[in-house]
Amino acid sequence: MIFVSATRLRVRSIFFLPGFLRANEAAVKELVKTKGFIQGTELTDKGLVFWTITMWGADTDMKTFRNGKAHRKAMQKLPDWCNEAAYIHWLQEDNTLPDWKTIHQKMIVEGKLTKLSHPSKRQISKDYPVVKWSKLMRPLKPMV
Repeated sequence: MIFVSATRLRVRSIFFLPGFLRANEAAVKELVKTKGFIQGTELTDKGLVFWTITMWGADTDMKTFRNGKAHRKAMQKLPDWCNEAAYIHWLQEDNTLPDWKTIHQKMIVEGKLTKLSHPSKRQISKDYPVVKWSKLMRPLKPMV
């Protein structure tokens, strides 16, 4: 079984974007080196919304990344940078990345909310719009 992790983050102001993007790049550098990482994708959507999907050999591999220095440092700033933040995990048979519609539906139904300092109304109700713009996608592959 493949362990799948998806996140949806909305940066609450363009003023937080530079710090968010720097932290994201540091986390991606750590991600692609983490044992057990299979593949993933980042998507930048309209309205400062950022989606990620990652696939892992096991949940313990994902937790190693999650608890790593770069990701942990970013998560400390997340409650102030974002007004919407949610994640979801599930197991699936194969290593085919799910489409964004499936990820969105799972996020609405089963997603877990991250505690934020300034949550939006959408955060509270989990009323997230579907992915509107998928032109800015970046595949994530493990370093060989």
